[in-house]
Amino acid sequence: MVVQQHISIGRILLSGLIRRPRWWFALALSALVASGVGLGCSDDDQHAVVNHPVLSCTTKVSFKATGPVQSLYVSGSFNDWSETADRMTDPDGDGTYSAELSLGPGEYPYKFILNGNWILDPGNSYTIWDGGVEDSKLTVLDCHVPQLEIRSAETHFSADQDKGSIDIDIQYIDGADQAGPDPDSMTASLDGAPTSLTFDDDTWIMQIRIQDLEPDKYHVTVDAADLAGHDATELWMPFWIEKEPFSWQDAVIYFVFTDRFRDGDPSNDAPASGVDPKANYDGGDYAGVLQALQDGYFDRLGVTALWLSPPQANSDDGYPGADGRLYTGYHGYWPSRPRQTQPRFGTMDELAAVTAEAHKHGIRVLADAVLNHVHIEHPYYKEHAQDGWFHGDGSCVCGRQGCDWETHKIDCWFAEYTPDLNYENPAVVNQMTDDMLWWVRRADFDGLRCDAVKHMRQVAITTLASRLEDTYEPIGGRFYLVGETFTGEDGRFEIADFIGPHKLDGQFDFPMYWAMLDTFARYGRTMSDLDAAVKANEGFYPKDTVNSPFLGNHDVPRLFSHANGDIADLWGNGSKDQGWNDPPGPNSSMEPYQRVLLAMTFLLTMPGAPLIYYGDEIGMPGAGDPDNRRMMRFGSDLTANEQTLLEGVQRLGAIRKDVRALRRGSRTTLTVSADAYVFARQDPDNGQVAVVAINRAQAPWSGTVYLPAELGLDEGSVLDDRIGGGTVTVAGGAVEIHLDAMEGAIYVSKAQ
Repeated sequence: MVVQQHISIGRILLSGLIRRPRWWFALALSALVASGVGLGCSDDDQHAVVNHPVLSCTTKVSFKATGPVQSLYVSGSFNDWSETADRMTDPDGDGTYSAELSLGPGEYPYKFILNGNWILDPGNSYTIWDGGVEDSKLTVLDCHVPQLEIRSAETHFSADQDKGSIDIDIQYIDGADQAGPDPDSMTASLDGAPTSLTFDDDTWIMQIRIQDLEPDKYHVTVDAADLAGHDATELWMPFWIEKEPFSWQDAVIYFVFTDRFRDGDPSNDAPASGVDPKANYDGGDYAGVLQALQDGYFDRLGVTALWLSPPQANSDDGYPGADGRLYTGYHGYWPSRPRQTQPRFGTMDELAAVTAEAHKHGIRVLADAVLNHVHIEHPYYKEHAQDGWFHGDGSCVCGRQGCDWETHKIDCWFAEYTPDLNYENPAVVNQMTDDMLWWVRRADFDGLRCDAVKHMRQVAITTLASRLEDTYEPIGGRFYLVGETFTGEDGRFEIADFIGPHKLDGQFDFPMYWAMLDTFARYGRTMSDLDAAVKANEGFYPKDTVNSPFLGNHDVPRLFSHANGDIADLWGNGSKDQGWNDPPGPNSSMEPYQRVLLAMTFLLTMPGAPLIYYGDEIGMPGAGDPDNRRMMRFGSDLTANEQTLLEGVQRLGAIRKDVRALRRGSRTTLTVSADAYVFARQDPDNGQVAVVAINRAQAPWSGTVYLPAELGLDEGSVLDDRIGGGTVTVAGGAVEIHLDAMEGAIYVSKAQ
C-alpha cells in the first residue's frame, strides 16, 4: 500500500512574511509580480507566471467585500494617515477592492476606512501597535531581491517497503532589476547533506525528488541567487515521513519538567549556594531525557509529544519568592539569555540530540516559550530598561497591594526581578518572535507551550503564530501552539479568546481540570456533574481547536495527594506551606492509586491532546509548588502500588495509540449516573467504535447500555475490552456491561 499526501500550496508569493492561501485574497502583499502573480490575475497572467515571473516594486493592498461598500480607503503611516489620499476601487466588479502603493522596504501601520469606519485589515493577521493603537502591519521587502515560492510538495509512503519520498517544486521569481537566475547558485540539502536539484530554464522551476527515506523528520534547505549576486531568502522546509500523517489530536503530551525528571549527566549539576534543595537545581538534564527516549519509557506510555521546560539559560543565583524563601530558576521561567541553553540542562547539541531521538520514535517535541517577561540579568533589560521595552519599574508586582492580577494583568511584573515586556513596542514583538523562531529551527521543535498568555497583548501570539505558519508549515504540517491561561471553572470565554486562525491552536483545559479532579480524586461531584462539564465544552471553542485536558501540572498540588485526602480543598489553599512543613507521602492502600488510574482512563479517552504531568503515572505525591516538583523515580525505586499504577497507565496509553476512535473520533454520552459513566467515540473514517465505561463506586455496577443507530454497530457485533480482556455483544441495540468496583473498560469494535 502506498500513502500519498499532497500539500496544496497554491500560487502564493513568498514575501518573507505573508504566504497563506487561506486568506490570500485580502492580503497586504509586500510585492507583486509584474507578469501577473498576485491578486485577481487573469488566465493570460497565469500563463505568464509559468514563464518568467518578475517582482514589481508596486505594493498592492486588497479587501474582499462582504457587504455594501459606499467608500473605501487605505490609510497609514505611508500617507500620513490621510483619510482620502488612497482610495480603493473595484474596476471589474468582483467584490475585491484594491489600491497600489509605491513604498520602500519597511514596516507600515495601516487601517482601512470602510464607509467612514476605521477597521483592521480582516485578511491580514499581522498587527502593530502605534501610539497606543493597534493597526494592521504591512511589511515591504526589497523588490530587487529575488524570491522563492513553493509551488507544490508531495510526500509518499510505501507500507510494504516502510520507506517514503518527497517531491517539491519551487518557483524562482526574479527581482525587479530582472538580472535573471544564476543556476550555479541553486543548491539544495537534506539535513545538511547536498541533494539533487534540477532547474528548468523555460519555467524557472526548481525540482527536488528524494527517495528511500526512513520514517523520521527531515529538513530540506534551498538557496538561490540572481546573476547580479542578490541572494533570495533561504527556504527551510521541515517535513515528516510516516505511515499515517500525524494530527495533534493523536498526541499524548508528557511534561518532562527537565530539572526534576532524570539526571543523565552529573557533571553539569550545579546547585546554587544558600538555596534549599526543594527550590534549587536538582540535576535533571537533556542527557536524562535522551536516556528515557532510548529506553523506550515514553513509547511504553503511548506518548507522542514531549513538553520540555524553557530551554534558555536562567540566573545562577537564588531570588526571594513571595514567601520570603530563596528560589532558583530551576523551572526555566526566569530567562537570562535569549539564545543560550541552560548549561545545567545541557548544550544546544544535547538538546538537538533529544529532539532528533524523539523524532525517530515519531514523538513531537514542544518547548516552553516564556514571552511575557525576562529576568533582570537578561541583556534586553540591561540594554532597554529605559526605552519602552518594558512596563514600569517593578513597583507594580502582580497580586500586591494596588496591583491586582486582573486590572494590571498586562503590565504587572510577576516578581520585582522579572521585568514585564511591552508588546506595544514593535521592536519587542520582532525580537521575541525572531528569538523563538531561532529556537524552533536550531533545536528542531514541533510546537510551543506559550506561558502566561493572558498577561500579554495578543500581538505577541498572533505574530508568532503567523510567522510559524509562514516559515514552518508550508510542507511541515501543523506547528502546535498551546497556551497556558490559568482560570477557574468559568474560564472558557477567557481561554477561547486566544484560540483561532493565526492564534493558538488550543489551550490547557483548566475548566475541565477542576471538574475531573473533583470527580475522580476528591469525589466532590458526581459523574453526571462531570458529564455536564464535558458537554459545556463541546462546541464551545473555535473549529479545529485542539485543547489539552490534564490532571496535573507544576502549578497545582499532585493528583495523587488529592486522591489520598492530603490536600485541604480543591483549590489547594495552604498547600504551598504544607509542602514545606508537612509534605504528603504515599499510601500502602491501593485505593488512591485506583482513583488516579480511573482519572487517567477518562483523560486518555477524551478528545484533544491529553497531558501527563511527569510522575502522575506512578502516583507521585506532592503538595503545592515546589513540593509538586520532586525528582522523578523509576524502576526499583517504585513501590508495588506505584508499579501497578504505571503499568495501568502504560496500558491506557497503548490503547489510545492503537485505537483511532479514541484519538480522532466524535464523542457521545451513552449513560451516566452518580458513579458510572459510559460514552462512545467513533472514528469518522473507518467507523470503528470505542465504548468507554468507568465505575468509580466501591461496589460493582451493571447496566444495559443502548447504542445509537449512528454508531453503526449491527446486531451480533462483538466489542473487545482492551483493558480487561472481556467482550460484550450487541443484542437488541444494546450491550450489557458489568464492572467491578473502581474499574474501567474500553470496548472496541473492529474497524469497518
